[in-house]
Amino acid sequence: MIDVFESNQKAVSASTLVWTAIEIYDPDGGKYILWPHLPCIESPVELRPDPNPGNLALLASSEDLWRWKEEETENEANPGAHVAAASASGTTLGRYLSDLLGLGLHDVRIPDPEPMRLLNDYDATKIFHLEPSSDDPSWADLMVRHAEQASKASNFLALISTGRRWRKLRTSSISRLDHHDAVDPEIGAAAASAAAWWAEEQRSWTKELTEERDLRIASRLRGAMRSARKGGSNCEILVPIHQARLNEIAEALSTWPECEDCKEGGA
Repeated sequence: MIDVFESNQKAVSASTLVWTAIEIYDPDGGKYILWPHLPCIESPVELRPDPNPGNLALLASSEDLWRWKEEETENEANPGAHVAAASASGTTLGRYLSDLLGLGLHDVRIPDPEPMRLLNDYDATKIFHLEPSSDDPSWADLMVRHAEQASKASNFLALISTGRRWRKLRTSSISRLDHHDAVDPEIGAAAASAAAWWAEEQRSWTKELTEERDLRIASRLRGAMRSARKGGSNCEILVPIHQARLNEIAEALSTWPECEDCKEGGA
């Protein structure tokens, strides 16, 4: 694993929550633009990536994309319904959304507005889905092993102290936030809550399962780059990633795992 990343010509710690994209160059050619954003809210205009992303890779499956489009249609018909339901669910996502609503942030949404904006508003040459579909045997096996881990009694018992742990995680995340002039206190507080949410989501993932998952995604991202190189001169791929997850994906990619075929459309 690498200890530092180069982000806009600025070295940052691998534990820092950054606001600007990390650019990583593939040894076989091509540039990955790993762009951090927060779940369920729009990024300030100053933080958005170049309006011409070229190729786009999503940390999602083709099935997820279908679900996002359904949620977008439902949200247009009944604005805020998905957020209200998730907020009342008692899940870690619900806790995160409650934090966002408490901050008075504008237009908190499900599905995630930033990936949807990139899909709807920009003309990407190719779109890749970095998570395999549910009928992929290896991915399905990984999900089963994770489900077994998540169901262990220790994880259920850990839920008892979720509130206290959440507050500690949120507070400790504040010191990890990189400074950016476009980030106001409300967005900064949202980032701290997003980091707490991601940490809670990962409690049921062992180190081994996490590495297997992230390396598979990195392998498919390299496969997407290989496909992009065949398509012409535009060998850049924009990858929108939740800010709290950015560094671990950058680390996995920087080990340069073998390419896995990832054709346009996520096959």
